Amino acid sequence: MRHAETIIIGGGPAGSSCAWKLRQRGHDVLILDKAEFPRLKLCAGWITTKVMQDLQFSQDDYPHPILKLQIHSHIKGLPFSLRGLPTPGDNYSIRRVEFDHWLLHRSDAETIQHTVKTIRRDGDLYIVDDQFSCRNLVGAGGTSCPIRRNFFPDNRRKFRQVVTLEHEFEYPDRADICHLYFRHYGAKAYAWYFPKADGFVNIGLGGKANAYKMSEKNIHQHFKSFLFDLVEQGLLDRQTAENFHSTGHPYYLYSDHGEVKKDRIYLIGDAAGLATVDLGEGIGPAIESALMAADEILGSPGYMKNAVTQFSTAGLAQRLARRFIAPKAVQ
Repeated sequence: MRHAETIIIGGGPAGSSCAWKLRQRGHDVLILDKAEFPRLKLCAGWITTKVMQDLQFSQDDYPHPILKLQIHSHIKGLPFSLRGLPTPGDNYSIRRVEFDHWLLHRSDAETIQHTVKTIRRDGDLYIVDDQFSCRNLVGAGGTSCPIRRNFFPDNRRKFRQVVTLEHEFEYPDRADICHLYFRHYGAKAYAWYFPKADGFVNIGLGGKANAYKMSEKNIHQHFKSFLFDLVEQGLLDRQTAENFHSTGHPYYLYSDHGEVKKDRIYLIGDAAGLATVDLGEGIGPAIESALMAADEILGSPGYMKNAVTQFSTAGLAQRLARRFIAPKAVQ
């Protein structure tokens, strides 16, 4: 049986960042992930200056194409578009297939492709599938993380679930400006047109699952309207819009409900339900929670859910979020 001081289930940005911090101190870490990296991960791929600072790298250090974003925000009911959001520092777009693989390799942690099925406690140790053992267990496996299912059986009705449809593809004619659309395609929703380096673009729509259940239009109908609005704006050609193949996935926004640690078990990233309540952005909170959990494992307690950033934006954007996006969600 392979023993490690800490086993992390999930090798995405949360898991690899936690491992990276632990490995810096010589900690024995094993990452288990059901996927083989590099793997496709649909995501707008928004990272901030803070993410770079937290992970101690710069634009020049990053070995893959990265695009500094110019952001135009469109809010239904306002007769003009906002250029940029009041976020601290600069904003960049990356492709998750590249970013996640780089972070995992950079972590210097042993990684095994393995689908976790059972987890049990045996005295002072946690046993995974009778093949791996550890003292510390970190759940970084996203919304369906097996650690969450096994050790944190909370009431999901208290959590705000977001559903999305999106697609990332090569589109050399794409515009270089990032566009965000609030309340155009559902009362508690936003859509995005995220250009990426090397001619790629990610187009998507996300919103509160409950709001779509109560709406006269479902998310697929809203998404179709969004695509043809992009055609009218000259951001997408009609043939691409008519043959668009989107993929959906759910995740959870930040909520005060739910634990993120017990005994020596920690939930980080989407497994903890930490996406920001204004834009549903998950990479920043994933990194923050990962580093805080690593610090606690290393002997510096302080990982708390309410210590993780709840907003992608600040100041004006929070007021706009209260008014236009999710009044009940923004506290």
